[in-house]
Amino acid sequence: MSHPEIAESPAPCPICGEALLAQLQQSPARLARWAALPRLPLKRGQVLLRAGDTPKALWWVEQGLLRASLLDASGRERNLAFYPEQQWLGLPGAPQASAVTLEALEPSRVCVLPYAELQRWQAEEPALAELLWQGLNAQLQGQLRREQQWLMLDASQRYLRFLAEQPALARRLKQRQLASHLGITDVALSRIRRRLREQAEGLKP
Repeated sequence: MSHPEIAESPAPCPICGEALLAQLQQSPARLARWAALPRLPLKRGQVLLRAGDTPKALWWVEQGLLRASLLDASGRERNLAFYPEQQWLGLPGAPQASAVTLEALEPSRVCVLPYAELQRWQAEEPALAELLWQGLNAQLQGQLRREQQWLMLDASQRYLRFLAEQPALARRLKQRQLASHLGITDVALSRIRRRLREQAEGLKP
């Protein structure tokens, strides 16, 4: 089965990954302000935010791996997204009740940017605050785009797409975690992996 045509990728996040450090280093005062923000260590399995709660901060993943999960229509838990190092957690716009639960999959550490502090940044450094909102929106749009594309792919194609786009992350996830993210069962993912292995071995000289 051929892969559907891929839509053009959205603009990259302007304040994620190394771009965040570049923005902070433009000003010693800005860098010091960032360094003064609280850090929150998380144990494996510790919940950062529960579905239904309203967050009071944005978070930047400095170390580790978190997941966003929710319950689907049948009441089963679904891993909606994963957040490794150098990604933001939070949504653009006014704080509202979270639709997902955020939980650490590995020992992690997040930098906490309270909304009250963000409001001060908006007043004092509106250009930087605008970049932050653009970054959060870019992450959100990227996630929505992937979900829309996955609707046109079968399970094998979704798995291959994930491996191609996030190979390092795929190696950090357990099979059940990845299967949940792909919207399939552990057994189905095992069958896909076995079939792909057999196909690869059949191509060997």
